[in-house]
Amino acid sequence: MTAAADALPHAEPPAISKIGVTVTTMIAMISMIMSSTMVNVAIPDIMGAFGIGQDQAHWMSTGFLSAMTVSMLLNAWLVGRFGPRASFLGAVAIFVAASFIGQLSPTYGGLILARVAQGVCAGIIQPLAMSTVFLVYPPEERGRAMGWFGMGIVLGPTIGPTLGGIVVDTVAWPWVFSAPVPIMAISAALAWVYLPPRDPNARKVGVNLVSFALITAAIGLFLNGITEGQRDGWDTDRCFLLLIGSAASFACFLYREMSHPAPLIQLKLFSVWHYTASAIVGFIFGAGMFGTLFLIPIMVQTVQGFTATKAGLMLLPGGMVAMAVFPIAGRISQTVPAIWTISIGLSVFSVSCFWLMSAEIATGFWTLALLVAFGRIGLGLVMPALNLGALASVPRELVPSAAGTLNFIRMTGAAIGVNALAIIIDGRIASHSAALAVTQTPGNVPLAELLGALSARFAAAGVPEGERHGAALAYVRQLVDLKAHELAFHDGFAALTAAFGIGLITTLVLMRSQAGRS
Repeated sequence: MTAAADALPHAEPPAISKIGVTVTTMIAMISMIMSSTMVNVAIPDIMGAFGIGQDQAHWMSTGFLSAMTVSMLLNAWLVGRFGPRASFLGAVAIFVAASFIGQLSPTYGGLILARVAQGVCAGIIQPLAMSTVFLVYPPEERGRAMGWFGMGIVLGPTIGPTLGGIVVDTVAWPWVFSAPVPIMAISAALAWVYLPPRDPNARKVGVNLVSFALITAAIGLFLNGITEGQRDGWDTDRCFLLLIGSAASFACFLYREMSHPAPLIQLKLFSVWHYTASAIVGFIFGAGMFGTLFLIPIMVQTVQGFTATKAGLMLLPGGMVAMAVFPIAGRISQTVPAIWTISIGLSVFSVSCFWLMSAEIATGFWTLALLVAFGRIGLGLVMPALNLGALASVPRELVPSAAGTLNFIRMTGAAIGVNALAIIIDGRIASHSAALAVTQTPGNVPLAELLGALSARFAAAGVPEGERHGAALAYVRQLVDLKAHELAFHDGFAALTAAFGIGLITTLVLMRSQAGRS
């Protein structure tokens, strides 16, 4: 939208202002994205405190991600109507208030409300930071700027589980809600100094509330539908109605967007092949990044037996690698065509997921940490080139809308990807458990030998004779269950490997086609 673009500075500001804008938006964005994964490590404590099951507890994560996703579409309207500074400060203020509500809430409903409010603010800040940083730098420096921005996208959710685990273990789980507040206060003070106000000559536009309600309903119904299908079965009436409602809402959203004078999503963005390819890769990128942040901590706690803090610490080397790669990748994206940088990055991450398919019960901490860190090299290569190429391929007046839409699509991929992986893992655990149980028969020679060896070991430990066989069988059942979990996580990483393969093909086909036209 032109109003949003007019609200941003057109002249190159002094170097200190560029640095100030980058630091201000980055620390707020990292803190808010960090909150998306920080609370995840406290979910077991929350379930115990409120007596709820997993079917309700997942909304601590899903509520945040889905709210963050839909609120990204408000970026262009907020910037055009209120300016970058006021929009930023308003989002920070609401985030801080929601943090204290979450910490002090006596009910689980209050926690969900706090998470949704935090997600809305995080969704507003991300595209605002992206478009403001992009436009405040001259063209020859934008690759480096997008490198710093991409570092925040990956670093925030990477360090979240570690900090959350430390807070839960050393203080108490409610404090994970308010842990980012001091950093948010610093970012608000910096924003007052460095972020540009609204241009008084910019034209104000209205917000398309109907379209916003339709896309919110589409995403909410879809996430509820796949959750219901996972829990109660895909052939239930409720699951069917939720998914049909989601499809109908999305169809109505597209129809309205094509005819409305102030659409939330500028559909003409997708007439640019490079932007379309970037959107597809962005969807897969979101699913992969948040999917691994979902799979890996759960896997190492259930299969390898790591503590929550150790699981979070295992992700830190990947975060450090990302910090080193992003600035370099930003510079590379200024000179190397995006198609090659993105293709190499997708290939590296796909190989990382493929290697993680071989992770077993005995796989050590540093082996897993290095495999994760290797994958973060791929993500670090993809993000700067993806953002720079997408925003540079559209007219300047569409940059704020393009930034909001690209972030929206990436986070839609994150929300849907995490839910899809949860479905895959749950389904494959049951399938592998059944398949392994069939093989545990009296005629299974290795099983008989294992039971004999276990019984002998229990005898040496002084276990009464009548209890040895039962104890041996219980131990074998635990091994079978552990092996079923291990194989299910292998299937999850296989799905991510395939998804990034699709992203690689998309990049090579669509971006090469665009390069051939130019």
